[in-house]
Amino acid sequence: MRANGQLPKVKILSRKEGKKLLDRQVRRSLNMSGEEFVRKWIARQFEDPEDPELIRLAFLIPFGG
Repeated sequence: MRANGQLPKVKILSRKEGKKLLDRQVRRSLNMSGEEFVRKWIARQFEDPEDPELIRLAFLIPFGG
């Protein structure tokens, strides 16, 4: 809740917008595509899967993975 008592606005993303969001965030953080990140995440190919940045990005998978 915001200081003025109002709830923040929620934006519903289309599947295409979700993929763009995932891709943009992964590229910014890991310099790889969102698709590559999803493949590696599912295959458990990251050295430290408990890295907070990886977990943050993994939370975006349902939006566009």
